Amino acid sequence: MIMRVKKIVSIFLVFLFVVCSVSALSIEFGSSGDGGTRSPDVTKRRDDDLVGVIIKTNVEGAEVYINGKLFGTTPIATVDLSASYYNIEIRKSGYDTIKCKIYPRRRYTYTYEFVMQKTCGFINIKNCPSGSSVYVDGYSVSSSTVEVDPGNHTVKVRKFGYEDFVERVYVENHKTVGVSVSLKVAPFRITDFKISKNKINPDYTSGIGKVNISFEVSNDGSAILSVLDRYGNEVWVKEYRSFSTWEQSVTWNGTDDFGNPLPDGQYEVNLYSFDFNESRALKIDRSMIYPLSTFTPSGSGIGSLPCAYGDGVNYVKLLVEFGPVIDMNGENAKLFTFPVNTGIIVDFAKYNEFAFSFGVGTATSSEVVNNAPIMVGLSYKRNFSVDIGSNFKFNLAGLINYNYCTEYDYCYLGSNIGTGVGLGLAAGLESNKVYFGVTGEYSFDKTRSRNNKNHNIDAERMGDTLKYGGVISVLPARNLKTSVWAAFYNNEVLEGGVEFITMPGSGAFCFDVKASILTDLSSPDKNMLINGKIGLSYLF
Repeated sequence: MIMRVKKIVSIFLVFLFVVCSVSALSIEFGSSGDGGTRSPDVTKRRDDDLVGVIIKTNVEGAEVYINGKLFGTTPIATVDLSASYYNIEIRKSGYDTIKCKIYPRRRYTYTYEFVMQKTCGFINIKNCPSGSSVYVDGYSVSSSTVEVDPGNHTVKVRKFGYEDFVERVYVENHKTVGVSVSLKVAPFRITDFKISKNKINPDYTSGIGKVNISFEVSNDGSAILSVLDRYGNEVWVKEYRSFSTWEQSVTWNGTDDFGNPLPDGQYEVNLYSFDFNESRALKIDRSMIYPLSTFTPSGSGIGSLPCAYGDGVNYVKLLVEFGPVIDMNGENAKLFTFPVNTGIIVDFAKYNEFAFSFGVGTATSSEVVNNAPIMVGLSYKRNFSVDIGSNFKFNLAGLINYNYCTEYDYCYLGSNIGTGVGLGLAAGLESNKVYFGVTGEYSFDKTRSRNNKNHNIDAERMGDTLKYGGVISVLPARNLKTSVWAAFYNNEVLEGGVEFITMPGSGAFCFDVKASILTDLSSPDKNMLINGKIGLSYLF
């Protein structure tokens, strides 16, 4: 009897221990990323009746959903759960979603740590010949086993002399797909024969003075590339006796086999081999010249006025300009500031132009400029051109720009028409010797400056700005241009100047010098700012 009582008591004590133990555990069911089930990593008794749950992951920023509701991102702690079971879901882009159930008990805080696995699969590329190039989805790879996201992928293997091997595969999550490469010998053929432009001027050593000729071959072979004049005579020849790669390219500068310049006229670039014979038309035209223009914050032009040009020459121009600004206040003359500007002009698709500039005006005295002004200009210009007779063109250009200057006292000198978004229209009559042009720009300036009496142009009048003016240019030689311009700002400020531009020799360097005067017509003192600039640019 005593033994039976002891057994009953022992069973009761064991049962009580199990119940107490279970009350402190939260059993987890379902997938935890690796397909297993786990218990909480840590349990800690609380001093209240609340339930605490802390969820951690090996990656930060994983979203935690409890019963479908987003509670936040890991690491996350919740302390207001009741004693019940909950569906836990942990999500993060690029990782497997974790789903499980927990059973938290009152008076305990539970800490769970989950290991999230990256969502990925693998492609095993086999039997690649030595020297071949392997691409997965267009990206070059060097390993035979490539980790990729689940989904469709394209494997491409290339080797010179063989047809490209291309195979599209579907990769499941955490699975490996094998791709066995089999290359077939390619017959010799020529494809993608083209020239970079159809007109050149060999007097230039830069961009418009040469043409790039390119084509592709599939295997070793031979071909002849030649340039024929209008009578069918070969004036330049390049012979290819063998090939070791696909892409072929050569630059021709408008000379014959002996390096002598060829005359203006129509030519043919001819490429022929066994069963291939194609030609491309090319013209040598020495009347095509780089526009001798300087930089304005609204694009290429004369002085500070953007101009409409009808050259249709594609180029890239890098430039820098600098020079002092002298403040002529009565009989006194003092250095106002010394601006340095850099910029780039890209003329593309014949009549489209994009320009960007950045400049700093070095402060010389706190009495003149409180801070060194920083200027930024961004513009787009579209030119149009119509031939008038045999000697003249009528040009028209529309432009949009944004100019910004940190120092409002710097006003029209640094940012062309103040600070703001601007619209403009330019028109010009152009020949190979003369250019007459007019320009109008309107700046929508929404930022008004404080009044500063140190400057002889009242900064309070800054706001929407209308600028209009005209230019006259004369070209006594192809590589020399002289110009004068004048412009008004809101009918109150007058600007006028003279400019000289030259491109020495046959290179692509340009050198320009300009001087301008800016005066406030509404001021009884008629004080002036005198600006001298030297500019250097390089044409590609």
